[in-house]
Amino acid sequence: MNKDIATLQVIADTLDQNPMASQRALAENAGVSIGLMNAILKRFVERGWIMLKNVNIRKLSYAVTAEGIAELRTRSQNFARRTFELANNYNEKLLALVSQAKNEGKNEVWLFGNSYIKFLLIYACQTLNVNFVEKSLKNSVDKNAFCIIGELNDEKEIERLEREGCLNLLNVVGE
Repeated sequence: MNKDIATLQVIADTLDQNPMASQRALAENAGVSIGLMNAILKRFVERGWIMLKNVNIRKLSYAVTAEGIAELRTRSQNFARRTFELANNYNEKLLALVSQAKNEGKNEVWLFGNSYIKFLLIYACQTLNVNFVEKSLKNSVDKNAFCIIGELNDEKEIERLEREGCLNLLNVVGE
């Protein structure tokens, strides 16, 4: 079902840019063959997500119906809900982790490299009055700081920093 919704989103985006898009253009944008797009469009018409209109004897036009738009909206809301739940879960884990580090006498959190969720780590440090410091992968690990490796780094760098005593951010939030 998710693949169908993703394809419906591509169709909606394509029709938004070009309301008279051909089946060929829809297929190209969705990365499928014309034959498969034909089958998808028929299935979407049966579900009430797509409406077909004859422009002339050789040309059809397509439109996403209110039901199709509702499906896309539901998908977006579900995605947002899951994303917010994950962010909240990660936030709670990072707050607990930084709090534990502070209780162990570490007043600085060092982030080595880059992370998509760096903002959550910064928030945890600000909330708990712990200094947040971004470090290059070339910096040495300080045993007096709480050292974390961002998930956007090269695997070899992550392994090296783990051997030096840093925590892998992916392992922390994935637990």
